[in-house]
Amino acid sequence: MTQDSPPAQALSTAFDGDLLTDYVPDALGAVDVRRLLSIGRPLDDEPFRVGHLRVPLARRAEVIPVVSCAARARMLRLTEQALSDHVPRPEVFSYRSLNWQYRPAYQARQRHLRALAARADLPLVLVLDVHRFSRSLPLDVLVRAPWMTERLAGALTALHTAAGRGLLPGHRWASRLATAALAPLDDTVASYAPGRWARWGDDLHVFVRDQDEADDIRAAAAITLQQLGLRLSAEKSTVTKAASVLAGPAHIIEGRPEEVWRSGLADGDVRNLRFALFRTPPVDTVSRTLVGAVRDRPGLLPRAVHYLDRAVHSPLGQAAAKELLRTSEPDAFTAARLLPLAARHPALLPAVPDALTEVGDRSEFVPLRELACRVGALRGRPHMRPPTPRMRRWLAQGAPSHSQMPEVSTLL
Repeated sequence: MTQDSPPAQALSTAFDGDLLTDYVPDALGAVDVRRLLSIGRPLDDEPFRVGHLRVPLARRAEVIPVVSCAARARMLRLTEQALSDHVPRPEVFSYRSLNWQYRPAYQARQRHLRALAARADLPLVLVLDVHRFSRSLPLDVLVRAPWMTERLAGALTALHTAAGRGLLPGHRWASRLATAALAPLDDTVASYAPGRWARWGDDLHVFVRDQDEADDIRAAAAITLQQLGLRLSAEKSTVTKAASVLAGPAHIIEGRPEEVWRSGLADGDVRNLRFALFRTPPVDTVSRTLVGAVRDRPGLLPRAVHYLDRAVHSPLGQAAAKELLRTSEPDAFTAARLLPLAARHPALLPAVPDALTEVGDRSEFVPLRELACRVGALRGRPHMRPPTPRMRRWLAQGAPSHSQMPEVSTLL
């Protein structure tokens, strides 16, 4: 471990946070990586092997590149080494540091936005959004950043060759790099509106006195982005009343989670539904309506699985889990969420349709194939393909310990 390497325990903790946005839970790989990170051992510098999942997002489905736990951890370590001396401006709330945590940071931004929205001298808010930022940021711009290291630049170039993009969605290290890459934009906005703005990812809210000030800041931001090979989103960059943030990024969801779930179903508010699924203990109200909610909004599946992991011990929770297994589309994204749930709860194994395990078994992405192999072994079904070396070791050990079960906790 070099002198500028991040502390081993902090890096291991950050890796655990990164797994909360992993599209394919991979407990066996995570166990191996955690051990290496916690003792400061080097990670395998193997070529990037990239899989692809078609993932339902809020407005559309998108094909997402996915890599192994080891690759995620390697990029995390290289990123933290590169950014060891980089400190974002205080108005930047997303992915600030190695020990950054999602929920406290999100709540801090809410408080900051609400305080600015309450100022009578700032009646308008300029919303700035970078057009397809993570896909559009040129690799050559990224590797020329002042904090870039030779090793990180080489890894980003190799990943870009394998995945077609340098910043992978859902990865903590990628969000860290993206946050740092927009520092020139932060400097520009801060020079026009010191202390009157906030940034999360590539979304900025700048509180202004009038339309003319908004136009000046937007023009300056556009010039800075052009120098980074980027441009503003014409659709999402707007000027509106400052109070609008109270119904948007500064909105605080209140009430008992069960009631929030009911209102989310009634209003079609996905934010309420996601909030409730994370916080609601197993209750009949949610268990009875969960499957229908996921069918209408497939992007809720990760949170639904997290809820069912707690609810499966109740009759209605188990019934909902089995129905979701039987009726879901057998695609890779669904298999990546539902197979871990079945692996954790033997009562669900008979309800797993062969089509779901076959999707995983046919995948060229090794962690998904290993998930299918694990569920097949627990069901007593033969393997369609020869097990990987890691799976052969797992099979030879017999039943896994709980620490080797796939995780279903998620921020997705």
